[in-house]
Amino acid sequence: MRIPKPNFFVFSMLLSVCCVAFAQAQKNDLTNRDFKQLAGAAEEIPQMRLPNPADLGLKSKTAMLAVVANRGVQKYEIPIETTADFRIMLLAPNSEKWSIKLALPNEDYINLRSDATSRNIERTEGFYGLGDEQFPAEIFTFKGATKGTVRVEIKTNRTQSGGFLVVASESPLRLYSYLNTLETVRGNSIGLVASLFDNENETAFAGNIREAAVRIEMPNGEITSARMFDDGNHNDALAGDGVFGGAFVPNQSGKFVAQITAKGTAPNGEAFVRTGEHIVDVAANRAVMSGNAFVKTIDDTRFQIDLTVRNLRAGHKVLAHAEVWGRDTNGDFKAVAWIGGMTLAEKIFGENKTILPLALDARWLARSDAESDYELRNVRFQDADSLAVIGSKETVSLSPIDLPENLQRNFNSEITDEMRTGVRPPSEIQTDAPGGKLMLVHGYCSGDVWATARNAGQFSNYVTFLDLGQNRSHDQFAQRIRNFGASLPSFGIVAHSQGGAASLHLYTYYWSGLDYATGTRLIQSVGTPYQG
Repeated sequence: MRIPKPNFFVFSMLLSVCCVAFAQAQKNDLTNRDFKQLAGAAEEIPQMRLPNPADLGLKSKTAMLAVVANRGVQKYEIPIETTADFRIMLLAPNSEKWSIKLALPNEDYINLRSDATSRNIERTEGFYGLGDEQFPAEIFTFKGATKGTVRVEIKTNRTQSGGFLVVASESPLRLYSYLNTLETVRGNSIGLVASLFDNENETAFAGNIREAAVRIEMPNGEITSARMFDDGNHNDALAGDGVFGGAFVPNQSGKFVAQITAKGTAPNGEAFVRTGEHIVDVAANRAVMSGNAFVKTIDDTRFQIDLTVRNLRAGHKVLAHAEVWGRDTNGDFKAVAWIGGMTLAEKIFGENKTILPLALDARWLARSDAESDYELRNVRFQDADSLAVIGSKETVSLSPIDLPENLQRNFNSEITDEMRTGVRPPSEIQTDAPGGKLMLVHGYCSGDVWATARNAGQFSNYVTFLDLGQNRSHDQFAQRIRNFGASLPSFGIVAHSQGGAASLHLYTYYWSGLDYATGTRLIQSVGTPYQG
């Protein structure tokens, strides 16, 4: 197995040009008219397919060991496979109340805090986390430590806060781990795969991991563990190739934390330990598609495709995607376009069924060589918050489609904005509403990051979106921005951190005041981690 190379994108931009108001959590009265009806050319289809889960893994050069709150002595044995900047970090809300002793290889225990300076151990303090979600961290750096096993004893019986003991060094060894499926749904087996590699060799090392296990923390706080194997039968590749696999079947929905721990012998003969942590969002139900899809005409250029589904309640929002294919005059199937976007499940009154509607602009069909036997391929539904795949089907047949004759004759093959996003709804803003504004948006678990710039007079004609200290999905964040700007005829956005991603999510999937703004730069983001 070859380890995928990282693809990091650093996006950093400036600000420009607003009365401070608070973001109100308004009632969500979304309908399918509020969503953009996304589509694109057949040539774009490969870009719209989901990535291979093996390419979405995590690389770890550390071991993160849990420290339990209000406990007596907890003992740890930590191997050092390289002497280059061996470091230990204590990460907890109040780790200063922990009592910690440490013994370097072949040495006696010392009090790590009081004896650090005399033993050439550098102690620094800082914070670790994202946005305002920061935790105090104590970092101890060991100069000239010898290889071997470090013993650590931590006593937490004077504090109710647990935390982590994090171990790192400049060793080139990395643990690569990933989930083997994007369909993280309750009752579905979720495989975990792990292997060892180094910075100079992207191929997994065989024979170096001696044992691997996964610890699963469930949404209700229960914890379970399972071994991982390199036998070719547990979601791993071939027996003995250094790739370990395991699996768990979630019996509840919510956020799971899966921590993989791998121990073994490094190529230099020294023992090592690495961990990799995965947050797994598990959806409650699988959307099951049944039967063919029914196509009905909306107007002269648009069709609605109704997909019958089970296990979704009316009003359930999903992110949908499908490829449209059809036969040409030679009888060969040709890709026509891709379609998708957010959609709400609808109950068909008088019939005991639920549908998910998708829109198809007829001009995509007129632009294509395909002219009969239309079908959808690679249909998928994803949870709007976690993006977990909750349903998929390789092929869904469509009921017969008749293109309007005038469209066949008069369409010039030019791709328009309406073909890509649907028909923009008329603005419902009152004519006497305030004019367009620049909206200042903060980030993940954040405070009011724009206060200093506002107070310094760096903005004018602005409003400030405030939903402080919250942990929300991009979709939840985007809806709050949309609701907050609903009274404005138009707005542009300057956003920090997750606010930039949520703003882009809003502009991609929803109609909002952004679509009535003018100018070449509707969204300007600062420090937004667009690729994680």
